[in-house]
Amino acid sequence: MSFDHPIQIPFILRGQEVTAKELLYQSRDGTNQFHYPDPRPLLDRIVLSDPTQLQHDFANVRVSEIIDFLAEAGKAMTLNHARMEQACRFSIPFSALPESIVRGSYDLIPIVFSKLALHTMVENEIGSKYLDGWVEMPYADKIARRRAYGSRSLHFISGNVPVVPALSIARAALIKSDNIIKVTPNDPLTASAIVGAMMDVDPNHPVTRHFSVVYWSKELHDFEHELIQPRYLEKIISWGGALGGINSTLNHGILQASGIDVIALGPKFSISILGLEAFESSEEINRVAKLTAKDAGSFNMESCGSSRFHFVQASPDQAMEYARRLYDHMQQQDPSLSAMPKNFPADLRDEINAARAQDDFYYVVGGDRNEGAVVVSLAGDLPDFFPMHKVVVVIPFEDPLQVVDRIHPSTQTVGIYPETLKQPLRDLLVARGVCRFISIGHTVDYSIGGPFNSTEIMRRACRWILDESYPAKWELPGFYLRKAWQIIKHHIF
Repeated sequence: MSFDHPIQIPFILRGQEVTAKELLYQSRDGTNQFHYPDPRPLLDRIVLSDPTQLQHDFANVRVSEIIDFLAEAGKAMTLNHARMEQACRFSIPFSALPESIVRGSYDLIPIVFSKLALHTMVENEIGSKYLDGWVEMPYADKIARRRAYGSRSLHFISGNVPVVPALSIARAALIKSDNIIKVTPNDPLTASAIVGAMMDVDPNHPVTRHFSVVYWSKELHDFEHELIQPRYLEKIISWGGALGGINSTLNHGILQASGIDVIALGPKFSISILGLEAFESSEEINRVAKLTAKDAGSFNMESCGSSRFHFVQASPDQAMEYARRLYDHMQQQDPSLSAMPKNFPADLRDEINAARAQDDFYYVVGGDRNEGAVVVSLAGDLPDFFPMHKVVVVIPFEDPLQVVDRIHPSTQTVGIYPETLKQPLRDLLVARGVCRFISIGHTVDYSIGGPFNSTEIMRRACRWILDESYPAKWELPGFYLRKAWQIIKHHIF
């Protein structure tokens, strides 16, 4: 899908929509274009210059009220509503994903904004009591209270999967932050549509008034330098690598030194480790391959959780049978989760064909129609190419401990079968950088409110404040009785 004329991307600035055709973005091939406002004269409206305004606006707003507000807005985040349908339609030509997966990802957005998901998110990761007031800690000699405050944050959103803006916006709203969201060219409207749904419910709600959704090109260095200053920001949350892959001229070291905390959620990839039990029979190989096919093909490997390398404790013949079954099941996935790759790179196709020609070293299944492939490394070596676009590399091994030394620090999720294999491998793999373990077939089933890439994002995005005081001498008897009871309750009950 393409458009005869450049589309128009609005900015949403603290409850108000701004449209203008002042600047033009154009993709490299020239097929996708959009107009957008010039952000430079809008800087004063984009940022929150007075940090005390944030605390003032949320002073009497409890997390439960925010959940109610977000859930109401979430009802308008289905594709039956004009904003979301337009965002989806405009995102399809920009996205690396096929249309069926783009639409499937949009269907996840209302789930993120359900009351159950929002409540689980905030209580699992922080605890709403820390966001709503001061919580006393059980010290014996003093009164110590802590509280989580929202911060002024800049979010660089990745454009690989449309549900990412939904998660970022939900988290930021729940912790009462002030937020500037920079969208990406390949997903220019999703964040605006989500915040726009909030505006439709109440444009003057504190949550709505603390979101700005904008875009600027990498050529606007002066604007970026003016925006990214500690007088405007305390946190930067960056998806997808160095400042979200925006070619920023600012580096993390300079930002940290200036007092801006950079939460970098860099790109990662995932793997599967299959023990002997997966290859006890052809029936078991087929059953396991059906599960790992879902892990491998999810979001056409545009997700960090997609399993690209499968380490198998199997003979070459068993590994080849597994590859055939895996390939077959990868062609039969739910189209909202996995489909024919939209653009299959010519260099990757050449690498697959080169591997096919080296049949002493590789066994290749598929790849003739740019539909993806499964490549078995018969010698156990990693190929020269990185698997993507539904291309999986299968690597046989003899001892599970051999796999540990081959784990790259960028490994995010490891699907392990059987479950009993997790225990001897888990600590060793964590030491190599692994962030998450999962039963095979469930890599897309992320635990809401759990750590992501070894980071509790909501907790890290807050400013945690400590208030300590010591009792006067005349207060000590009553103070110690009170403290003794607090400590007993905390440690025993």
